[in-house]
Parts: sequence; C-alpha cells; structure tokens
Amino acid sequence: MQTLTDTKPDPAKRRRGGRPSADQAGDVDRRILDAATDLFLRLGYDATSCDQVVVLAGAGKASLYARYANKEELFAAVVRRMVDRTLVPSGAVPWHLSVQDRLRVVGHSLLEHALTSEAVALMRVVVTTAHRMPDLARLVDRIGRDGGVACVAQAIAGADAAPDRIEQASTVAGRFIDMVFVPHQMRALIGDDREQLDATASRRIDDAIDLLTRAGWLHTTEAS
Repeated sequence: MQTLTDTKPDPAKRRRGGRPSADQAGDVDRRILDAATDLFLRLGYDATSCDQVVVLAGAGKASLYARYANKEELFAAVVRRMVDRTLVPSGAVPWHLSVQDRLRVVGHSLLEHALTSEAVALMRVVVTTAHRMPDLARLVDRIGRDGGVACVAQAIAGADAAPDRIEQASTVAGRFIDMVFVPHQMRALIGDDREQLDATASRRIDDAIDLLTRAGWLHTTEAS
C-alpha cells in the first residue's frame, strides 16, 4: 500500500503556471511572428486580425499583447524581421576576387534575397499601408537601402578596409543599388515574372559595373 510519504511529485508536472522559461518564451515569439507573417502576406494588412494570428500561432491573446500593443506594432516587427533576412551576409563575399567580380556576386545575392516571393509580397503590403503608416514605410525603405549599400560598400572597399574607406565606397555603392536593385525590385512589385527578372539580372549588374568602372569610381575605391 502506498503512503503519502512514498509519493513524489513528477518533475515534469511540478512546474505549472508562473513565468515561462526563456526557451518557451522564444518559441512563442517565433510562432507569433511566423503566423503573423503568413497571414499578412496571404491576406493583406486589413484582412488580418490579431485573433487570427494567435489562433494560427497556438498562443494566447495575453502572449501577443504582452509583446505588441496592437496590430501595427506586430506588423512593424514582422517587417523588420523580414528586412533583416533579405540582407546578404558578409561571409558570402569572395574577397579574393577583383572588385568587379565581388560586385557581381553581391549584386546577385542581394537580388536573390530581395526578390523572393515572400519579400516581394511583404513589400506590396508595406506599399498598401504606407498612407496610414508612413513612418514604417520610410523605415523599411531606409533599412533596406542602407543594408544593401553597406553590403556593396564593404564588397567594394575590401574585407579589412578601414571605416573611412568604407564610407568613401558608400557613395559608389548607392549608385550601384540605384542602378541594379531599385529597378529590379520595382519590376517585381508590378508583377514581372521572376524567371524573366533572373534572366536580365546579369546584364543589369554588368552594365552598372561597366558604368562605374568607366567613371573611375571602382578603381579609386578599390583597396591597393
């Protein structure tokens, strides 16, 4: 016969309620953002509700509102996370190549990241909400452009370039982004076929590199 002193609480059942562990909280964060991303991209901003997000995420309303005061804040978090994911990592730059070839690699990587169906869908949602959230639209534009310029400037200046050399290369990087990234992204936003865009990417990148080289900007910013 089992007595009360023989029974021991099950460690798995001992902790109920209270604050979740860091791992659990991180999982809830991820599930909420994943669900919100899916809904915003599929349904659009207006047709998505916080109630739908928590149902899809398998989370409670309290969990969502403890992190985001309203739908606008949730949408802003989704946008920031997705913009971060479109940036090409510096480790992908082949530093042993010439500056022109480094630009070709970085240019293709930026386009590959930014022209995914998910990224284009997000940009469309941002554009449609710009009239009510202009600060967010400007933030997205700035983060996306600044991130692209930073990647290109680093590729131009070199792996171990000093900050002043990278700053000098930023002007040239901005011109490269304007000639390559901006028009390609606009074509994607209005519905141009991805295969067609991919087919013309190399020519657009090569034309931009040729113009910058002829102008002497790549030669003067390349590390000696």
